[in-house]
Amino acid sequence: MLLPLITYPYLIRVLGKETYGLVVFAQAVVGYLVILVGFGFNISATKDISIHRDNKKKISEIVSSVLIIKGTLFLFSVFILVVLVFLIPRIYEYKILFFLTLWMCLYDVIFPVWYFQGIEKMKYITYITLISRLTFLGLIFVFIHSPNDYLFIPTINGIGALLAGMVSLYIIFKRHRVKFKLQNFKTVKHYLNESLPIFISNLSIKLYGSTNKVIVGAFLGMAEVAYYDLGEKVTIVLKQPQSILSQALFPKINKEKNLSFIKKIFNYSLLANVLLFVGVLVSSRQIVLLLGGQDMLPAVWVLNILALTVPVIAMSNIFGVQLLIPFGLSKTFSKVIMFSGLIYLIQALILWGTVGFTVINVSIITLTTEIYVTATMFYYTRKYNLWEKSMTI
Repeated sequence: MLLPLITYPYLIRVLGKETYGLVVFAQAVVGYLVILVGFGFNISATKDISIHRDNKKKISEIVSSVLIIKGTLFLFSVFILVVLVFLIPRIYEYKILFFLTLWMCLYDVIFPVWYFQGIEKMKYITYITLISRLTFLGLIFVFIHSPNDYLFIPTINGIGALLAGMVSLYIIFKRHRVKFKLQNFKTVKHYLNESLPIFISNLSIKLYGSTNKVIVGAFLGMAEVAYYDLGEKVTIVLKQPQSILSQALFPKINKEKNLSFIKKIFNYSLLANVLLFVGVLVSSRQIVLLLGGQDMLPAVWVLNILALTVPVIAMSNIFGVQLLIPFGLSKTFSKVIMFSGLIYLIQALILWGTVGFTVINVSIITLTTEIYVTATMFYYTRKYNLWEKSMTI
Protein backbone atom coordinates (compact mmCIF):
# COMPACT_ATOMS: atom_id res chain seq x y z
CA MET A 1 0.00 0.00 0.00
CA LEU A 2 2.74 2.45 0.92
CA LEU A 3 5.32 1.57 -1.73
CA PRO A 4 3.84 3.87 -4.45
CA LEU A 5 4.06 6.79 -2.02
CA ILE A 6 7.70 5.96 -1.28
CA THR A 7 8.68 6.35 -4.95
CA TYR A 8 6.37 9.31 -5.62
CA PRO A 9 8.46 12.10 -3.99
CA TYR A 10 11.52 10.95 -5.92
CA LEU A 11 9.72 10.62 -9.27
CA ILE A 12 7.85 13.93 -9.11
CA ARG A 13 11.07 15.80 -8.30
CA VAL A 14 13.30 14.00 -10.83
CA LEU A 15 10.84 13.93 -13.74
CA GLY A 16 9.04 17.19 -13.03
CA LYS A 17 5.27 17.56 -12.87
CA GLU A 18 4.82 17.90 -16.67
CA THR A 19 6.66 14.68 -17.56
CA TYR A 20 5.22 12.81 -14.61
CA GLY A 21 1.76 14.00 -15.63
CA LEU A 22 2.36 12.60 -19.13
CA VAL A 23 3.15 9.15 -17.67
CA VAL A 24 -0.03 9.30 -15.58
CA PHE A 25 -2.03 10.40 -18.64
CA ALA A 26 -0.81 7.32 -20.55
CA GLN A 27 -1.83 5.11 -17.62
CA ALA A 28 -5.28 6.72 -17.60
CA VAL A 29 -5.82 6.00 -21.31
CA VAL A 30 -4.60 2.40 -21.03
CA GLY A 31 -6.79 2.09 -17.94
CA TYR A 32 -9.83 1.81 -20.22
CA LEU A 33 -8.24 -1.20 -21.89
CA VAL A 34 -7.54 -2.74 -18.47
CA ILE A 35 -11.28 -2.64 -17.80
CA LEU A 36 -11.87 -4.44 -21.12
CA VAL A 37 -9.31 -7.14 -20.31
CA GLY A 38 -10.57 -7.54 -16.75
CA PHE A 39 -14.17 -7.86 -17.98
CA GLY A 40 -15.57 -8.03 -14.44
CA PHE A 41 -13.95 -11.36 -13.57
CA ASN A 42 -12.58 -9.85 -10.36
CA ILE A 43 -16.09 -10.43 -8.97
CA SER A 44 -17.75 -13.08 -11.15
CA ALA A 45 -14.77 -15.48 -11.28
CA THR A 46 -14.08 -14.97 -7.57
CA LYS A 47 -17.68 -15.93 -6.87
CA ASP A 48 -17.49 -19.05 -9.08
CA ILE A 49 -14.17 -20.17 -7.58
CA SER A 50 -15.45 -19.70 -4.02
CA ILE A 51 -18.53 -21.85 -4.74
CA HIS A 52 -16.62 -24.68 -6.49
CA ARG A 53 -13.35 -24.51 -4.56
CA ASP A 54 -13.52 -28.22 -3.67
CA ASN A 55 -14.20 -29.34 -7.24
CA LYS A 56 -10.84 -29.51 -9.03
CA LYS A 57 -12.39 -30.25 -12.42
CA LYS A 58 -14.72 -27.25 -12.18
CA ILE A 59 -11.87 -25.05 -10.96
CA SER A 60 -9.82 -26.03 -14.03
CA GLU A 61 -12.78 -25.17 -16.27
CA ILE A 62 -13.21 -21.74 -14.67
CA VAL A 63 -9.50 -20.88 -14.73
CA SER A 64 -9.08 -22.07 -18.32
CA SER A 65 -12.15 -20.21 -19.58
CA VAL A 66 -11.24 -16.95 -17.86
CA LEU A 67 -7.64 -17.05 -19.10
CA ILE A 68 -8.80 -17.76 -22.66
CA ILE A 69 -11.21 -14.81 -22.56
CA LYS A 70 -8.67 -12.48 -20.98
CA GLY A 71 -5.96 -13.49 -23.44
CA THR A 72 -8.26 -12.80 -26.38
CA LEU A 73 -9.30 -9.45 -24.94
CA PHE A 74 -5.65 -8.53 -24.41
CA LEU A 75 -4.92 -9.06 -28.10
CA PHE A 76 -7.97 -6.97 -28.93
CA SER A 77 -6.76 -4.20 -26.61
CA VAL A 78 -3.41 -4.13 -28.42
CA PHE A 79 -5.29 -3.68 -31.70
CA ILE A 80 -7.36 -0.84 -30.20
CA LEU A 81 -4.23 0.96 -29.00
CA VAL A 82 -2.62 0.64 -32.44
CA VAL A 83 -5.70 2.31 -33.96
CA LEU A 84 -5.63 5.09 -31.33
CA VAL A 85 -1.93 5.71 -31.93
CA PHE A 86 -2.52 6.46 -35.60
CA LEU A 87 -5.73 8.43 -35.07
CA ILE A 88 -4.72 10.74 -32.20
CA PRO A 89 -1.63 12.93 -32.74
CA ARG A 90 -0.99 13.39 -29.00
CA ILE A 91 -0.81 9.63 -28.48
CA TYR A 92 1.26 9.10 -31.65
CA GLU A 93 3.83 11.60 -30.38
CA TYR A 94 4.43 9.39 -27.35
CA LYS A 95 3.50 6.03 -28.86
CA ILE A 96 6.39 4.13 -27.22
CA LEU A 97 5.20 5.26 -23.79
CA PHE A 98 1.64 4.12 -24.52
CA PHE A 99 2.71 0.71 -25.84
CA LEU A 100 4.98 0.11 -22.86
CA THR A 101 2.11 1.07 -20.55
CA LEU A 102 0.20 -1.94 -21.91
CA TRP A 103 1.97 -3.86 -19.13
CA MET A 104 -1.13 -2.95 -17.09
CA CYS A 105 -3.29 -5.10 -19.38
CA LEU A 106 -0.81 -7.96 -19.43
CA TYR A 107 -0.65 -7.91 -15.63
CA ASP A 108 -4.42 -8.28 -15.45
CA VAL A 109 -4.21 -11.39 -17.65
CA ILE A 110 -1.36 -13.29 -16.01
CA PHE A 111 -1.90 -12.37 -12.35
CA PRO A 112 -5.24 -14.05 -11.49
CA VAL A 113 -6.10 -12.31 -8.23
CA TRP A 114 -9.65 -13.66 -8.57
CA TYR A 115 -8.39 -17.23 -8.19
CA PHE A 116 -6.55 -16.60 -4.92
CA GLN A 117 -9.48 -14.57 -3.57
CA GLY A 118 -11.88 -17.37 -4.47
CA ILE A 119 -9.92 -20.03 -2.59
CA GLU A 120 -9.33 -17.51 0.25
CA LYS A 121 -5.54 -17.75 0.07
CA MET A 122 -4.77 -14.05 0.24
CA LYS A 123 -1.22 -14.68 1.39
CA TYR A 124 -0.22 -15.51 -2.19
CA ILE A 125 -1.45 -12.12 -3.38
CA THR A 126 0.50 -10.45 -0.58
CA TYR A 127 3.79 -12.24 -1.27
CA ILE A 128 3.65 -11.91 -5.06
CA THR A 129 2.55 -8.28 -5.07
CA LEU A 130 5.18 -7.34 -2.49
CA ILE A 131 7.98 -9.00 -4.48
CA SER A 132 6.97 -7.29 -7.75
CA ARG A 133 6.61 -3.87 -6.12
CA LEU A 134 9.91 -4.16 -4.26
CA THR A 135 11.52 -4.97 -7.61
CA PHE A 136 9.94 -1.80 -9.03
CA LEU A 137 11.08 0.23 -6.02
CA GLY A 138 14.72 -0.81 -6.35
CA LEU A 139 14.95 -0.36 -10.12
CA ILE A 140 13.36 3.11 -10.02
CA PHE A 141 16.30 4.54 -8.07
CA VAL A 142 18.82 2.73 -10.27
CA PHE A 143 17.55 3.78 -13.71
CA ILE A 144 15.62 7.05 -13.35
CA HIS A 145 17.76 10.17 -12.87
CA SER A 146 16.30 12.78 -15.27
CA PRO A 147 13.08 13.60 -17.19
CA ASN A 148 14.51 11.76 -20.23
CA ASP A 149 14.31 8.49 -18.29
CA TYR A 150 10.49 8.49 -18.08
CA LEU A 151 10.18 5.41 -20.33
CA PHE A 152 11.83 3.36 -17.62
CA ILE A 153 8.68 3.70 -15.46
CA PRO A 154 6.41 1.49 -17.63
CA THR A 155 9.38 -0.74 -18.49
CA ILE A 156 10.18 -1.44 -14.84
CA ASN A 157 6.51 -1.86 -14.01
CA GLY A 158 6.29 -4.38 -16.84
CA ILE A 159 9.19 -6.39 -15.42
CA GLY A 160 7.43 -6.50 -12.05
CA ALA A 161 4.18 -7.57 -13.74
CA LEU A 162 5.88 -10.42 -15.61
CA LEU A 163 7.56 -11.61 -12.42
CA ALA A 164 4.27 -11.57 -10.50
CA GLY A 165 2.43 -13.31 -13.33
CA MET A 166 4.93 -16.13 -13.78
CA VAL A 167 5.04 -16.87 -10.06
CA SER A 168 1.25 -16.87 -9.70
CA LEU A 169 0.71 -19.11 -12.74
CA TYR A 170 3.36 -21.51 -11.42
CA ILE A 171 1.48 -21.77 -8.11
CA ILE A 172 -1.84 -22.39 -9.83
CA PHE A 173 -0.75 -24.96 -12.42
CA LYS A 174 2.12 -26.70 -10.63
CA ARG A 175 1.51 -26.47 -6.89
CA HIS A 176 -2.28 -26.48 -6.95
CA ARG A 177 -2.40 -28.84 -9.95
CA VAL A 178 -5.06 -26.91 -11.81
CA LYS A 179 -5.13 -28.05 -15.43
CA PHE A 180 -5.38 -25.66 -18.35
CA LYS A 181 -7.59 -27.02 -21.13
CA LEU A 182 -9.11 -25.45 -24.21
CA GLN A 183 -12.84 -24.99 -23.60
CA ASN A 184 -15.68 -25.27 -26.07
CA PHE A 185 -17.43 -22.13 -27.27
CA LYS A 186 -20.54 -22.78 -25.17
CA THR A 187 -18.55 -22.90 -21.93
CA VAL A 188 -16.53 -19.79 -22.72
CA LYS A 189 -19.71 -17.94 -23.72
CA HIS A 190 -21.31 -18.90 -20.39
CA TYR A 191 -18.54 -17.25 -18.35
CA LEU A 192 -18.45 -14.29 -20.71
CA ASN A 193 -22.19 -13.66 -20.30
CA GLU A 194 -22.01 -14.20 -16.56
CA SER A 195 -19.42 -11.46 -16.20
CA LEU A 196 -20.94 -9.02 -18.70
CA PRO A 197 -23.06 -7.06 -16.15
CA ILE A 198 -20.01 -6.62 -13.89
CA PHE A 199 -17.94 -5.48 -16.88
CA ILE A 200 -20.52 -2.82 -17.73
CA SER A 201 -20.50 -1.72 -14.10
CA ASN A 202 -16.70 -1.49 -14.02
CA LEU A 203 -16.73 0.48 -17.27
CA SER A 204 -19.14 2.96 -15.72
CA ILE A 205 -16.95 3.27 -12.63
CA LYS A 206 -13.95 3.94 -14.86
CA LEU A 207 -15.80 6.91 -16.36
CA TYR A 208 -15.14 8.87 -13.19
CA GLY A 209 -11.75 7.27 -12.56
CA SER A 210 -9.43 7.46 -15.53
CA THR A 211 -11.72 9.89 -17.35
CA ASN A 212 -10.93 12.58 -14.80
CA LYS A 213 -7.25 12.41 -15.71
CA VAL A 214 -8.05 12.27 -19.42
CA ILE A 215 -10.26 15.37 -19.12
CA VAL A 216 -7.68 17.24 -17.05
CA GLY A 217 -4.89 16.27 -19.45
CA ALA A 218 -6.86 17.18 -22.57
CA PHE A 219 -8.34 20.49 -21.35
CA LEU A 220 -5.90 21.79 -18.73
CA GLY A 221 -2.41 20.27 -19.05
CA MET A 222 -0.03 17.66 -17.70
CA ALA A 223 0.89 19.69 -14.60
CA GLU A 224 -2.78 19.63 -13.59
CA VAL A 225 -2.82 15.87 -14.22
CA ALA A 226 0.03 15.61 -11.70
CA TYR A 227 -1.98 17.64 -9.14
CA TYR A 228 -5.01 15.42 -9.54
CA ASP A 229 -2.89 12.27 -9.48
CA LEU A 230 -1.28 13.21 -6.17
CA GLY A 231 -4.66 13.66 -4.51
CA GLU A 232 -5.90 10.44 -6.04
CA LYS A 233 -2.80 8.46 -5.05
CA VAL A 234 -3.17 9.34 -1.39
CA THR A 235 -6.90 8.60 -1.57
CA ILE A 236 -6.24 5.21 -3.16
CA VAL A 237 -3.98 4.30 -0.25
CA LEU A 238 -6.74 5.33 2.14
CA LYS A 239 -9.19 3.11 0.27
CA GLN A 240 -6.93 0.08 0.30
CA PRO A 241 -7.90 -1.24 3.77
CA GLN A 242 -11.57 -1.27 2.73
CA SER A 243 -10.67 -2.87 -0.61
CA ILE A 244 -8.59 -5.57 1.07
CA LEU A 245 -11.34 -6.21 3.61
CA SER A 246 -13.90 -6.49 0.82
CA GLN A 247 -11.76 -8.86 -1.24
CA ALA A 248 -10.97 -11.05 1.76
CA LEU A 249 -14.55 -11.30 3.02
CA PHE A 250 -16.45 -11.51 -0.28
CA PRO A 251 -16.02 -15.31 -0.70
CA LYS A 252 -17.10 -15.89 2.92
CA ILE A 253 -20.12 -13.59 2.65
CA ASN A 254 -21.05 -15.02 -0.74
CA LYS A 255 -21.00 -18.52 0.73
CA GLU A 256 -22.57 -17.94 4.17
CA LYS A 257 -24.81 -14.88 3.54
CA ASN A 258 -24.62 -13.92 7.21
CA LEU A 259 -26.45 -10.59 7.51
CA SER A 260 -25.46 -10.07 11.14
CA PHE A 261 -21.79 -10.41 10.20
CA ILE A 262 -22.21 -7.93 7.33
CA LYS A 263 -23.80 -5.36 9.68
CA LYS A 264 -20.85 -5.62 12.10
CA ILE A 265 -18.38 -5.17 9.25
CA PHE A 266 -20.30 -2.09 8.10
CA ASN A 267 -20.11 -0.43 11.52
CA TYR A 268 -16.39 -1.07 12.01
CA SER A 269 -15.37 -0.13 8.45
CA LEU A 270 -17.43 3.09 8.44
CA LEU A 271 -15.88 4.23 11.72
CA ALA A 272 -12.36 3.45 10.51
CA ASN A 273 -12.85 5.24 7.18
CA VAL A 274 -14.35 8.35 8.78
CA LEU A 275 -11.29 8.54 11.04
CA LEU A 276 -9.02 8.21 8.01
CA PHE A 277 -10.83 11.07 6.28
CA VAL A 278 -10.59 13.35 9.32
CA GLY A 279 -6.89 12.53 9.67
CA VAL A 280 -6.21 13.54 6.07
CA LEU A 281 -8.38 16.65 6.31
CA VAL A 282 -6.34 18.11 9.18
CA SER A 283 -2.98 17.22 7.65
CA SER A 284 -3.54 17.49 3.87
CA ARG A 285 -1.13 20.42 3.40
CA GLN A 286 1.66 18.60 5.24
CA ILE A 287 1.01 15.43 3.21
CA VAL A 288 1.26 17.29 -0.09
CA LEU A 289 4.43 19.14 0.97
CA LEU A 290 6.03 15.90 2.10
CA LEU A 291 5.21 14.00 -1.09
CA GLY A 292 5.38 16.65 -3.79
CA GLY A 293 6.98 19.78 -2.38
CA GLN A 294 5.92 23.43 -2.68
CA ASP A 295 5.16 23.15 -6.42
CA MET A 296 2.42 20.60 -5.76
CA LEU A 297 0.39 22.65 -3.23
CA PRO A 298 -2.54 23.05 -5.70
CA ALA A 299 -3.18 19.35 -4.98
CA VAL A 300 -4.30 20.11 -1.39
CA TRP A 301 -7.91 20.89 -2.31
CA VAL A 302 -8.03 17.89 -4.65
CA LEU A 303 -6.89 15.67 -1.79
CA ASN A 304 -9.45 17.12 0.63
CA ILE A 305 -12.32 16.56 -1.80
CA LEU A 306 -11.29 13.08 -2.91
CA ALA A 307 -10.59 11.99 0.67
CA LEU A 308 -14.28 12.47 1.44
CA THR A 309 -15.02 9.66 -1.03
CA VAL A 310 -13.26 7.21 1.32
CA PRO A 311 -16.10 6.81 3.89
CA VAL A 312 -18.68 7.20 1.10
CA ILE A 313 -17.22 4.32 -0.90
CA ALA A 314 -16.87 2.23 2.27
CA MET A 315 -20.65 2.40 2.66
CA SER A 316 -21.44 1.73 -1.01
CA ASN A 317 -19.09 -1.27 -0.97
CA ILE A 318 -21.06 -2.90 1.83
CA PHE A 319 -24.44 -2.07 0.29
CA GLY A 320 -23.44 -3.19 -3.20
CA VAL A 321 -20.66 -5.80 -3.25
CA GLN A 322 -21.40 -7.39 0.13
CA LEU A 323 -25.22 -7.26 0.07
CA LEU A 324 -26.72 -6.90 -3.41
CA ILE A 325 -24.37 -9.26 -5.28
CA PRO A 326 -24.25 -12.19 -2.80
CA PHE A 327 -28.05 -12.08 -2.45
CA GLY A 328 -28.66 -12.47 -6.18
CA LEU A 329 -29.11 -8.81 -7.12
CA SER A 330 -26.15 -8.45 -9.48
CA LYS A 331 -28.31 -6.88 -12.18
CA THR A 332 -29.55 -4.26 -9.72
CA PHE A 333 -25.95 -3.55 -8.72
CA SER A 334 -24.96 -3.18 -12.38
CA LYS A 335 -27.92 -0.88 -13.07
CA VAL A 336 -26.86 1.47 -10.28
CA ILE A 337 -23.28 1.61 -11.54
CA MET A 338 -24.36 2.15 -15.14
CA PHE A 339 -26.55 5.08 -14.13
CA SER A 340 -23.68 6.48 -12.08
CA GLY A 341 -21.64 6.72 -15.27
CA LEU A 342 -24.51 8.64 -16.87
CA ILE A 343 -24.74 10.95 -13.83
CA TYR A 344 -21.02 11.63 -14.11
CA LEU A 345 -21.22 12.39 -17.85
CA ILE A 346 -24.13 14.78 -17.37
CA GLN A 347 -22.19 16.71 -14.73
CA ALA A 348 -19.08 16.78 -16.94
CA LEU A 349 -21.06 18.07 -19.92
CA ILE A 350 -22.64 20.79 -17.78
CA LEU A 351 -19.20 21.93 -16.63
CA TRP A 352 -17.88 21.85 -20.20
CA GLY A 353 -20.77 23.96 -21.47
CA THR A 354 -20.78 26.49 -18.62
CA VAL A 355 -17.83 27.32 -16.35
CA GLY A 356 -15.32 24.96 -17.94
CA PHE A 357 -13.12 22.36 -16.30
CA THR A 358 -10.83 22.89 -13.34
CA VAL A 359 -9.03 20.33 -11.22
CA ILE A 360 -11.33 21.26 -8.33
CA ASN A 361 -14.69 20.88 -10.07
CA VAL A 362 -13.59 17.62 -11.71
CA SER A 363 -12.84 16.32 -8.21
CA ILE A 364 -16.23 17.53 -6.97
CA ILE A 365 -18.24 15.68 -9.63
CA THR A 366 -16.35 12.52 -8.67
CA LEU A 367 -17.51 12.98 -5.08
CA THR A 368 -21.11 13.74 -6.03
CA THR A 369 -21.21 10.67 -8.27
CA GLU A 370 -19.98 8.45 -5.42
CA ILE A 371 -22.64 9.94 -3.13
CA TYR A 372 -25.29 9.08 -5.74
CA VAL A 373 -24.01 5.48 -5.92
CA THR A 374 -24.06 5.06 -2.14
CA ALA A 375 -27.53 6.54 -1.72
CA THR A 376 -28.95 4.40 -4.53
CA MET A 377 -27.32 1.20 -3.26
CA PHE A 378 -28.78 1.88 0.19
CA TYR A 379 -32.21 2.46 -1.35
CA TYR A 380 -32.13 -0.98 -3.00
CA THR A 381 -30.90 -2.76 0.14
CA ARG A 382 -33.95 -1.31 1.91
CA LYS A 383 -36.28 -2.05 -0.99
CA TYR A 384 -35.35 -5.74 -0.84
CA ASN A 385 -35.34 -5.77 2.98
CA LEU A 386 -31.67 -6.67 3.24
CA TRP A 387 -30.68 -3.78 5.47
CA GLU A 388 -33.63 -4.16 7.84
CA LYS A 389 -32.87 -7.86 8.27
CA SER A 390 -29.22 -7.15 9.07
CA MET A 391 -30.38 -4.58 11.65
CA THR A 392 -32.68 -7.03 13.43
CA ILE A 393 -30.59 -10.21 13.38
